[in-house]
Amino acid sequence: MKKSEKALKDSVIVDMNDFLMEYGAKKLGNRDDLAEVIYNAAKDDVKGLDSLFKDGGEAREHIYKAVGEGFLSDYESGTPADELDKESESLVQEAISYLGKHEKDLDDWKFN
Repeated sequence: MKKSEKALKDSVIVDMNDFLMEYGAKKLGNRDDLAEVIYNAAKDDVKGLDSLFKDGGEAREHIYKAVGEGFLSDYESGTPADELDKESESLVQEAISYLGKHEKDLDDWKFN
């Protein structure tokens, strides 16, 4: 992966988590531990977001995963849809991992 591609991917992961935090704040209210609550719901299985938000997968599919898919389809045009789906799932896992490592930063940044 080229340095520019890594930087772009990192910024997409940040965007994915920004969108998820905004959605979480709308659904759960502005909580000091919002990033932690979201991370704990999704760390073992991203479908935990469905239960947390009680939205039938709206946040997971149409916000979180869709941002990653948009990046991948723009960056890797011509990639078969099934491969893009696998890569976007991998990107979602990376974004969840990032969220877990930056809970405090995301909570502090969002609400202060």
